[in-house]
Parts: sequence; structure tokens; C-alpha cells
Amino acid sequence: MEELFLNKLAEAYQTYDASIVEDYLADDMHYASMWVFHEMTSKQEYMDYLTGKLQTLKKSGVRMEFQIVQGRMHKKALLVTNDEAPEGKFGFVADFNEEGKVKMLNITAQFLF
Repeated sequence: MEELFLNKLAEAYQTYDASIVEDYLADDMHYASMWVFHEMTSKQEYMDYLTGKLQTLKKSGVRMEFQIVQGRMHKKALLVTNDEAPEGKFGFVADFNEEGKVKMLNITAQFLF
């Protein structure tokens, strides 16, 4: 489940299509970034954000590349491989509810995977 969702998230970024991940998200899911103070607290808020972000990336010609990697705190993580931020590599980790839907999605530094 974890690896399937992370691959779908990568596909959404690579095709600029947020709808690819929508069915995998719990209605009350949260999204947080270690670089942003505000934590999103609903599927709708995250989908609005992701749709806008992907359109901005598409207009800017940004092509994201990813790799599924082993984590320490999460079994799997989605590492962004084409961007070296000043803080180091970063990517996504997800936590799931009892129904198998994403309840928490974090974008964070690789050392926190």
C-alpha cells in the first residue's frame, strides 16, 4: 500500500495530474512540510494546493524525478532525485489509516525518513 501510493504520487508530479492520488487520500488527511509553518488539514485543501503546484511546475517546465527508498521511521519513502536543496535531499513519507487511506503526508528531509 505504501509503495503503491508513493508511486502514484510520483506519477501525479510527472504528469502534472493531481487527480491520480485523490482516491488514496482520507477526507481528513493532513499534509505538512518541514519548511512551511501551515499544516493542511483536509483532502480538499491538499488537492487544491497540489493542483495549483503541479500547474505551476508544468508552466515552469519543471520535470520531477523520484526514487522509492527504504526509510528508518517509514518502510518506504519517495525521494526527489533531481533536486539538491541547500538542506540536502528531500522527499515524501505517508502514514495510513485503518481503511488504507493516507492520513498524513509529509515532505521532509531525507534524514527524517
